Amino acid sequence: MTTIAAAAPTIDPPSRASAYAAFTSRSVLRFVRRPFTIVSTLAFPILLLLTMLAVFSSAIEAFEDGPYAQRLVPGLTVSAIMFGSIGTAIGMFEDLRGGYMDRVRSLPVAPSGPLVGTVAAEVVRAIVAVAVLVALGYVFGFRFENGVGPAIGYVLVAMLCAVSVAWIGMAMATSAETQEGLGPPLNALFLVLLFFSQGLVPLEAYPGWAQPIVRANPATAYVQSLDHLARGGDLVRPIAYALLWSAALIAVFGTLAIRRLARASAH
Repeated sequence: MTTIAAAAPTIDPPSRASAYAAFTSRSVLRFVRRPFTIVSTLAFPILLLLTMLAVFSSAIEAFEDGPYAQRLVPGLTVSAIMFGSIGTAIGMFEDLRGGYMDRVRSLPVAPSGPLVGTVAAEVVRAIVAVAVLVALGYVFGFRFENGVGPAIGYVLVAMLCAVSVAWIGMAMATSAETQEGLGPPLNALFLVLLFFSQGLVPLEAYPGWAQPIVRANPATAYVQSLDHLARGGDLVRPIAYALLWSAALIAVFGTLAIRRLARASAH
């Protein structure tokens, strides 16, 4: 009597799109479950918005034609994106040191999956920050004065900022020796970018020596783009600067992160 061995079942590897979706979902869930990221993305910008409005509103409006919230909401949107990315960088560090990235390399998925998922989750986080800060800003006078098109552009610029800034933290996470050596430098960097930008006060409020620094600050490029999209003004220059800064940040820090990850996987 002849027996026929049953063929072993085969499992098709997941498609690239489904793998990216799974990594994105994981990164979004980690954002929701990490108190630090929620505080830096939502709680801290909301607290800073209310504090700045209470303390500096009358002083800053001497330089402005409209309510102070019109300037603060774009500035704090960029702040939320920057400081929230620190949690993302720490998550990347934990993945590298905890063996998660090694396990991913053993799976039949694209090696770029974790990076793509992390960046996509940053876009989701930026959209949440925009929604919350704009909703609160409307209570204090913030308005989209140019219609639906610029309002959509506002969200797109915030997403571009999130993608660009995320690579800074991820590049630093690939070279950091300890978690304690990752968070404080990023926090210090983003504090300098925030307070030397036009996100909290107009350019004229800075001393003369600081104004060239403020103009050259990448945070100013994103803040001005959001500000002009919301209430009008020249869009060509700030958006061009934002695009140039994004290209530079992604090229430099994205290349560093990818090369260091590739070098680590080779070992």
